[in-house]
Amino acid sequence: MKHQTMSVGRCACAAWLLGAWIAAAPLGCTPPRPRTDGQATSTYRPGVDSTASTPIDGAASNTINPAILSREDWRYTTAEGEIIRTTHYRIFTTTKDKVIRVRLALFLEHALAHYRSAITPLPEPETKLDTYLMNNRPQWERITKQLMGQQAESLLKIPRGGYASRGFGVFYDIGLFDTLAIAGHEGWHQFTQKSFKESLPAWLEEGLATYMEGHRWEQNVPTFRPWANVQRFDQLRKAKNAGQLMSLDELLGSRPQDFLDVTDDRVLTFYAQLWALTHFLNEGQGGKYAAGLREAVSDAALGRLSETMSSRLGERAGSMMATRNGPGVFLAYFNSDVGAAGTEFAQFLDQLTQTGARGPVVEGASPFVKSGQ
Repeated sequence: MKHQTMSVGRCACAAWLLGAWIAAAPLGCTPPRPRTDGQATSTYRPGVDSTASTPIDGAASNTINPAILSREDWRYTTAEGEIIRTTHYRIFTTTKDKVIRVRLALFLEHALAHYRSAITPLPEPETKLDTYLMNNRPQWERITKQLMGQQAESLLKIPRGGYASRGFGVFYDIGLFDTLAIAGHEGWHQFTQKSFKESLPAWLEEGLATYMEGHRWEQNVPTFRPWANVQRFDQLRKAKNAGQLMSLDELLGSRPQDFLDVTDDRVLTFYAQLWALTHFLNEGQGGKYAAGLREAVSDAALGRLSETMSSRLGERAGSMMATRNGPGVFLAYFNSDVGAAGTEFAQFLDQLTQTGARGPVVEGASPFVKSGQ
């Protein structure tokens, strides 16, 4: 199954499976107020239920509490639904699949714990994250128009799945596996949109989102394993065998919107390479770049990214920080010689795609453990 995701801009990331694209919002967006033009006619209260954020009890900090704290009836137009509250989420849903309702609540809490610990300790969101899971596309289109205002026009071009924008996750039911796969990727964006004080560059933001996708269910509990992503691995190997991989320099300079009009697999390869790049930074070259990865993510969360880039790159930092792509963060945090790092990354990809590497990936394990790479 092809797993495709794309985002454009700090406040919008849309995901989909089996083909699609994503739309953008400008930097510095603020949470929108849903429209009150009469489109919602029911006990659904746009000014209350869709944007009000409930403060989180500090006692729940740094704990995994996937238990559903409360459930209450919710009505969206003529659709019966419910609001499910967990420690960190408010889930507004009209899906008729009771299994997805319960599993999504469990999944999101475990995913958030993973986001906050997989690379480096990160602060929890100050308010609950609002996530909408609608039963079908017409409902999803309607809630998108209410939540996103003018941005809705571009978001509605997404043919399947959903998106994260301005700290909201907005999806519709496309089956258990696909719905949760999208929630894993988009949940990272939702988390950074609400919690990070500065934006990561697009290549690292998207790379980390793909890194957060891998998971397995063990005794009805999601266990997150960044290597457990056969779709990304298979696409990477396919592109490698076809000679279609991008150089590191090209990868750092590319943006998701560059692939909007592309009809072949290049966008899938782009995301597969970002997935591999994140693994490379985390464990490649014997962990050479792991400290830089932790520092970059932490600095973005705490608002120190620009300051660090300025101190390390001098006058070059200004122009590099003006866009969400390019080598600026890589030069400041990982290697001042992109060419040399590119050679290392190419060697990493050679080893990752060699015969025998797929088995560990299927099991959610690193293919480099035996070789010590």
